[in-house]
Amino acid sequence: MNILIENATINQGNHYLNQHIHYVTSEKMNIYLHHWGGGAFLQHDFLSNHYEVYYILNGEGTFIFNKQEYPIIAGDLFLLKPNAACQLKDKSDLTMLFFTFEPYSLIETKELMEFFDRIEDIEHFEYFLLNNQFNTGVLWQEMLIQSNQQSLFTPEIVKPLACTLITIIIQNFYQQIMGFESIDLKDSKVLEPNAIIYNAKLFINDNLDKHLKLSDVADHLHVSHRHLSRLFTQHIDVTFTQYVRSEKINKAAILLATTDLPIKIVAQKVGFDTVHYFSSVFKKVMDIPPGEFRTRLQSD
Repeated sequence: MNILIENATINQGNHYLNQHIHYVTSEKMNIYLHHWGGGAFLQHDFLSNHYEVYYILNGEGTFIFNKQEYPIIAGDLFLLKPNAACQLKDKSDLTMLFFTFEPYSLIETKELMEFFDRIEDIEHFEYFLLNNQFNTGVLWQEMLIQSNQQSLFTPEIVKPLACTLITIIIQNFYQQIMGFESIDLKDSKVLEPNAIIYNAKLFINDNLDKHLKLSDVADHLHVSHRHLSRLFTQHIDVTFTQYVRSEKINKAAILLATTDLPIKIVAQKVGFDTVHYFSSVFKKVMDIPPGEFRTRLQSD
């Protein structure tokens, strides 16, 4: 699905972000942002001294990494390692949003340090390409729109949006990468678990408004409950329950940031029966209650 943002909005929004949003700091993550950019994409070769995250707004193309070709379309999100040589070809009306960054002060965030250490050992681009990330694009779009407002409350709105956006992106790659060692993806014994996990994620994403149980997903995929549980723990490094909760709260954060839906409705849309329980889980994951989270973003 394409997301349409006028070039003027992208350029003005990125100008604001490059002036004001240089750090994302939280208890679990410390990131320094070198540059925000985007728009019509003319670049063919990629080589950066820093990490780069790209989101495909619209169009399509073919990405080349380690002599392997990967098709990319609207909604795809990918991460490039520092000093990784890549190419882009067969571009058709391709527009992107991107930012470049580097982690810092990781002594206090050992879990994240392990994550970036693991990235350095992975040679396969599959781990760095996430499909169907439309909600990420919606949140990014909202951040650019708010960056164009130049109002008294713009900093109070944009900074939490940037923090939420980057946290969700890093978390999604974290779940994709952690738990994987450098493996041969041509091994059929590896491809099968990867396919199961991929389809499980799709099913979960399509049913976040429901009370998802491990048995529901396992039955849908025609695998045993125990096998699916073991795959989540081994390949994503989180339990099934932790993954579903994280995805629900990610979607809730995006709904709170980009809509005026009452918190009760937001809670229902991510499968919570009561606002009280939803608020408790949201605060546990995001370190802030949902009402306060929205107030900071929409204080104008």
